[in-house]
Amino acid sequence: MFNSAQHISRLELLIPAGSISRYTTLLQAGIIEERQSPCTYRAFFSSLPGVNSQYIVDRIETIFHNGLPVDDIETDIEGSAPVIAISGAMPGLAGAIFRKNSFHAALRTAESHASSDSLEKAEKKIITLKLFNVIASEKGGNFLNNGCFMKSDSVLKFINYRPQLFSHLLALSCDDNSLELEEVKTILLHSDIVFLKIHEDDGRLS
Repeated sequence: MFNSAQHISRLELLIPAGSISRYTTLLQAGIIEERQSPCTYRAFFSSLPGVNSQYIVDRIETIFHNGLPVDDIETDIEGSAPVIAISGAMPGLAGAIFRKNSFHAALRTAESHASSDSLEKAEKKIITLKLFNVIASEKGGNFLNNGCFMKSDSVLKFINYRPQLFSHLLALSCDDNSLELEEVKTILLHSDIVFLKIHEDDGRLS
């Protein structure tokens, strides 16, 4: 994935049991997924950990592609490096307007259309996926347990903004080497992408 010459550090966190939900807001910054082209929204969502067809229909209410709403999940994801944001139902009129296949879609100020640049013919696309509200809380644990690629600066900002959260880590390693948090911050500061895996203590290490 990405530049084969680039070393991507593998960062692993062991946290207390039952605390994974405190880390899922990190997914709002976006995880990075590589997919073959073409790829529909449905196929992409179905490939994600813990997500099946029923969940897509019942829980993913709002989809944005580069900031514009998407209604038809059977269409191909456009562009070579799109940013996709997904959430459950948003409150109020905004939620009604931007919900997929909304009756109020005519109230939107812009519609999503394909941009036919030459990059569209690329064999692979790098998708940044952002998870919000109920999607992050329900499925965020699956993503973090499985591990996901993220921008290093996003992880560093999350650590710096929540120092108390990271004071409760049970173990921290980078590329299978046990490190202190400050050492990890230095690694993040000097890298672009990191593979992050967060799992809860199941008692087997105690």
